[in-house]
Amino acid sequence: MSEIINVRLLVPGTCVALSGGATAQIVSNPADGVWLFARYLESPRDPALVGQEDMIFAQDVVAVQGAG
Repeated sequence: MSEIINVRLLVPGTCVALSGGATAQIVSNPADGVWLFARYLESPRDPALVGQEDMIFAQDVVAVQGAG
């Protein structure tokens, strides 16, 4: 069983692994427990996302990797 991640506690600068293999860095966290604003650092499925900012759904966060 994987560890539960409280996305409300993630601060800007934190790197997270996403379902689908992408890695993103938190840019802003509205602390609503549903969305995060992040910049893609790696995206094997869609390399065009790298460097782009987007809203990330909390359930897509599978691991916290630390500060970037």
